[in-house]
Amino acid sequence: MIEAIVLDWAGTTVDYGSRAPIIAFQKAFAQFDIELTEDTIRQDVGLDKMTHVRKILQTPEIANSWETKHPTVPLAKAAEEIYAQFQVEINRVLAETAQLKPGMTELIKFAKAHHIQLATTTGYTQAMLDRILPLASKQGYAPLYNITSEQTNLIGRPKPDMVELAMKKMGISDPSHVIKVGDTVNDILEGKSAGTISIGVVDGGNLIGLSQQEVAHLSIEQRDRYHARATAILKEAGADEIINNIADLIPLIESIDDQQHEMPLLLTPGPLTTSFTVKETMLVDHGTWDDDYKELTQWVRRELVTVGHASEDDYTAVLMQGSGSFGVEAAIGTAVPKENATLLIAANGAYGERMIEIADYLAIPHVDLKVDEDQTVTLDAVEKALAAHPEVTHFAMVHCETTTGILNPIESIIPVLADKGIITLVDAMSSFGGVPIDLTQFKVDYLITSSNKCVQGVPGFSIVLAKKNTLSTTEGNARSLALDLYAQYRTFEDHDGKWRFTSPTHVVYAFAEALRELEQEGGVTARTHRYQTNETLLREGMQNLGYELVIDKTVQSPIITSFKFPTTDFNFRAFYEYLKDRGFIIYPGKVSKCDSFRIGNIGEVSADDISRLLNLIKTYTEEELKIPVSR
Repeated sequence: MIEAIVLDWAGTTVDYGSRAPIIAFQKAFAQFDIELTEDTIRQDVGLDKMTHVRKILQTPEIANSWETKHPTVPLAKAAEEIYAQFQVEINRVLAETAQLKPGMTELIKFAKAHHIQLATTTGYTQAMLDRILPLASKQGYAPLYNITSEQTNLIGRPKPDMVELAMKKMGISDPSHVIKVGDTVNDILEGKSAGTISIGVVDGGNLIGLSQQEVAHLSIEQRDRYHARATAILKEAGADEIINNIADLIPLIESIDDQQHEMPLLLTPGPLTTSFTVKETMLVDHGTWDDDYKELTQWVRRELVTVGHASEDDYTAVLMQGSGSFGVEAAIGTAVPKENATLLIAANGAYGERMIEIADYLAIPHVDLKVDEDQTVTLDAVEKALAAHPEVTHFAMVHCETTTGILNPIESIIPVLADKGIITLVDAMSSFGGVPIDLTQFKVDYLITSSNKCVQGVPGFSIVLAKKNTLSTTEGNARSLALDLYAQYRTFEDHDGKWRFTSPTHVVYAFAEALRELEQEGGVTARTHRYQTNETLLREGMQNLGYELVIDKTVQSPIITSFKFPTTDFNFRAFYEYLKDRGFIIYPGKVSKCDSFRIGNIGEVSADDISRLLNLIKTYTEEELKIPVSR
């Protein structure tokens, strides 16, 4: 829920058209016989004023003009003198331009009624603010905190320091619960760098730069052109939303709060919480024969190979309608020939067991290597099974077994088997995109994942990353028409990205957006770091609350963490409903040897989200379970 709004002053909340800084800069420079255009000033409005003076003086035309007219005064000294004059000029005009902009009164009333704190950041100095604050207060506008760069060691926009200080003073740790509002590019950059929701204001702002009277005399066409230009500039800067009037913030906040209230965080291993932009992508309908859609499918396939650190010369991505299990069954049913082949399956959890069940259904000869759920599959155990069963031609295992959250060491097992000529299949359902995997280095033949896991898309299709040379030998192997991996591959290749049967178009577009967001985050390495941070915070926090781990932390993946019930009479359903009612959905346990539950660390989830969850669990543990905790 939105807890605070951090607002700019000139052009956003007061001073329609952001006229005061323009007038003051022009008069200050004019005192030294330097003429400034509005465009020159406006391109850096929002910076602290000394920085702004220096940037203007760095403009080649202005610098040359100064050196011509004042050859004995260096630019550094010039900045000091002009800034001193600016302070004189701005004090003369601040009182004249301190009128609240239209819509501010409504926003102030709304914020008060909804217990939303108001704060400001500004390029003005404290002395300048002291001129404005009493005048704003008389009009009913008295923000709790007003931050200038003098309070942040002279670090102003576009750095996040002023917003972060405002949040600290308001006692807010999660920037996603804060809206930063401004009318300049530097306002947007400040909000984005602080991690807040950044909103750009158009009407009466710096990018239009006209007074109310001047705007009133514009034709509708002229007004639309001004609006379009300002909107484009703010969007280019990264604004999450653009509003015209400041009062338009009210329905926007209501919409954000509704979304956050209606969409709890899924702390599960998939489906998982996705970004708003991934969800938004699915609002448009698409045709399966459309050339743009087929081109997008091909881009997704190529991008997946790149995420797997492989070359398109060696690997391909085959998309398969349905859940991850569809992909696992398609891979097993296509990879293993109908004759003279035996599959060795290593299982230390429910998803290894599912591969055994698939082999049974498909009547594929198989040998089962069963390992305790709280232990990893080891190369030594696999080699012993191979020695006892020389008939084995294929091998399958799970990378991240989300029964417990254990991470099996495929990097030490798969290359050894590949060197022995054994075809390998890895269920990397819950790890691909969230844990670095190098297909080429691991020499894996088939790696299976799905759209709704660590790439952070939504459910709808599975993915098989296959070695081309291996896949090309499997024509005719499949035991199923719909799950024929080879036929699906050939259709993609021979028909420019066309799926064999009706495809999940909306899901593909959402997944493409998720792939772009994975790259924007910094790739798999950055995402792994975020997931690992979440997992460490969760694991250590739960242990501090007295909850015991199911598996040793040395084999723990960053994907999902399992915890034992804290008491013998622990009511998981009551615990689940308590968290769900407060915005978090977790998973029941799958471990057979003990009662447990699981909490996922993946998806659009931050460390602040995990901290909020831990605070809820602390309260539940103390108040409902009556168990004292150490923190």
